[in-house]
Amino acid sequence: MRPASAADWPERYVIRAQQLLTMTGWDGKPPLQATLAAIEGRDAAILGLCEDMALTIRGPRVENVAPFATRPDPTLPVVLHTPLAMPAWLECHTHSLFAGERSREFAIRNTGVDYAEILEAGGGILSTVATSREASDEALFDALLARLEGFARRGVGCVEVKTGYGLSLEHELRHLAIIGQVAECSTVKVVPTFLGAHAIPAEWRHDRAGYLTLLLDELLPKVAEQGIAQFCDVFCDRGAFDLRESKRILQRAAELGLKLKIHAEEITYTGGAAMAAGLGAVSADHCDHLRDEDVAALAAAGTTAVLLPGVTLFLDLAKRAPARRLIDGGAAVALSTDFNPGSCMTQDLGLMTTLGCTLLKMTPGEALWAVTAGASRALAFSGGEGLLVAGGPADVACFDVDDYRSLPYRFGENHVSALVLGGVRVV
Repeated sequence: MRPASAADWPERYVIRAQQLLTMTGWDGKPPLQATLAAIEGRDAAILGLCEDMALTIRGPRVENVAPFATRPDPTLPVVLHTPLAMPAWLECHTHSLFAGERSREFAIRNTGVDYAEILEAGGGILSTVATSREASDEALFDALLARLEGFARRGVGCVEVKTGYGLSLEHELRHLAIIGQVAECSTVKVVPTFLGAHAIPAEWRHDRAGYLTLLLDELLPKVAEQGIAQFCDVFCDRGAFDLRESKRILQRAAELGLKLKIHAEEITYTGGAAMAAGLGAVSADHCDHLRDEDVAALAAAGTTAVLLPGVTLFLDLAKRAPARRLIDGGAAVALSTDFNPGSCMTQDLGLMTTLGCTLLKMTPGEALWAVTAGASRALAFSGGEGLLVAGGPADVACFDVDDYRSLPYRFGENHVSALVLGGVRVV
């Protein structure tokens, strides 16, 4: 999959959409009211829903958004005519760089052995660490590139990719370098995240303090020096890193100029989400065991809550992220697949909008905002990514459904008819 050449596209053109979603209305949304008319009106406001619109593109940017009948330049060619258009989706939490798979673990887990037990016994993440260390650079490169193209076919224009399956100085730096190499030739934009604090590797199992010292004194400085990673993430939970350790790692990362993320409150409650919000983290991810004070802390800090309902489904977790409390409490919410070989082996971000509605009780408008503008906030973008506005990037996903509600409603199908990135059609 590669973009069409510039010669195949005019410098300026129009995309005509019967429904256009600009994603511009989240901050001014009214409170949720339990009537059909109120919900539909609120969703339309959140989505910036407009009917029969002309999206004028000049090069890699959006030049103008206007009703088709009153578009500024009627002489421009209409290159695409689509029932539904919105910003290209952003995938803000993935572990897409790995080798091997864990279907045997999946079978064992479904007999009643839980995810944390498998990790604590040396399986889970650590089994993927072993296969990913053994894999060649070429194999990891090819696998990651193919996965990114798989995301593009689903309307995704940007993918966050974490390390965390190296867990040594050699392999974490090697994996970051591979992510950087793939980013240079990928159709989609790649956001690299350092997750050396994913688990305690097998060789350090009896010396937690030693591995923590390696992270703080060697790995993080080398990662910052390399300049590829934009974020530092830490898995703060049972079987991984405790609250004190996680805070030290994030503080050190901030000192070195990395932006912060955290895996928090997934398996047990740790207080990690509120701690990370206090440090100015861009996002807190999972958030299944949040308390009311954590919701308030995330909202006050502007830390986006990245919710991962595919994990809830795949691991059959009893607790579900409190999406309604977060949204009604003023927090920004994103949705993601958490694509990884252990707890959610899917690249179907559209399915996450369905699960956001059914499992987490979000409205369709909230769910679609969460994979566009919400995910953009979780990646600390500030240039109009996740929106369709004049001057913003011309990253547009087109769908072959007549109404935005059909996307989470008609689940299990890929409704993407076109993906435009930087003003050029790539799917």
